[in-house]
Amino acid sequence: MQTNVLIIAYAFPPNKQVGALRAGYWYENLPKKIKGNVTILTSQEDAIGERIHIVKNEGTSFLSKIIRDAGTTWKNCILNYLNSKKIENPDIVIITGSPFMHFGLSKWLKKKYNCKVILDYRDPFANNPGFKNSFLKSKIKGFFEREFNKNADALVTVNKFCGELVENFYQKPNAIVQNGYDETILPALSEIDLIKPSFSYTGKYYFDSSPIITAFEECGLEYNYAGPDGNQHKSEFSNIHDDGFVSYKEAVNIIAKNDVAIIQTYGEDFQSTTKIFDYIRCKRVILIVSDNYIERGSIHEELKGYPNVFWSKNDKSAILNAILLIQASNYTHPPLDYHLKYSRGYQMKKLIELIKQITK
Repeated sequence: MQTNVLIIAYAFPPNKQVGALRAGYWYENLPKKIKGNVTILTSQEDAIGERIHIVKNEGTSFLSKIIRDAGTTWKNCILNYLNSKKIENPDIVIITGSPFMHFGLSKWLKKKYNCKVILDYRDPFANNPGFKNSFLKSKIKGFFEREFNKNADALVTVNKFCGELVENFYQKPNAIVQNGYDETILPALSEIDLIKPSFSYTGKYYFDSSPIITAFEECGLEYNYAGPDGNQHKSEFSNIHDDGFVSYKEAVNIIAKNDVAIIQTYGEDFQSTTKIFDYIRCKRVILIVSDNYIERGSIHEELKGYPNVFWSKNDKSAILNAILLIQASNYTHPPLDYHLKYSRGYQMKKLIELIKQITK
């Protein structure tokens, strides 16, 4: 039986953000697995492809003064578009965030199309320690999140710690679907050298990057950055390299040619990071720099069976000490096929099982 899926994703390729890549992978690969069509609704104005509908975020909402979330205004734009344009009736609608406030369309979508709705929380909305919301704002967001989830048929997030922070996540049909790595891209892996290792960091910085940068200025080892925050690199040192905000494929190749890959984390349990999966599949040594707790939470859980992992607080001296420990260590090859369960294809199977569960 054919299953038609509508994915509502604010960001979409060619946008390079993780959320865009997640939706883009499902768009490309779900049709092969469900024997149906996938239609996209996105605000991404330069998105190109069959069954892609661009809905510009040109709406207004009084809620935007209270909750800074693009979904507050985009929600009405989607309503107007779907009321005026004919799209193939979906059997399943997947709304992926962030933003989140358009998750409130679930009830309307189910009535209009007689479909099932899955909400994809890549991050918690109401109870996200990284947002540092006031008590009142958290309560307001919590009210909306409970309403969103009450009207949804199923919920998705990226790890169990996020699930614990999402309102009523485990009271609904649910699935943990990690972002994973794109197995269709095959990087050329370099041999690991820990005597004079080179380091890479790909993606945005979550907090002050100066301890990392100054540590590498001081130790003289090669540090390669690729991401949107290159403006933080004021260094005149020849060992600090900035490749800018490159494509996913280019970022993977930067990881693959360097010896050690760096993760920066708030140290909160829920925080996951997509690059960890590319680090694992490239069999790199991993240095995790935390602004808070070390050796706990989602990242720690994922790396329990992986060798060559080092932790440091976000402090120049601590980072320099971790670098010395790395240089004094012996590289251990990860277990064979350890990385396979983290591919996007493997993770998408969980989404497909959830679709089957709610459409029986």
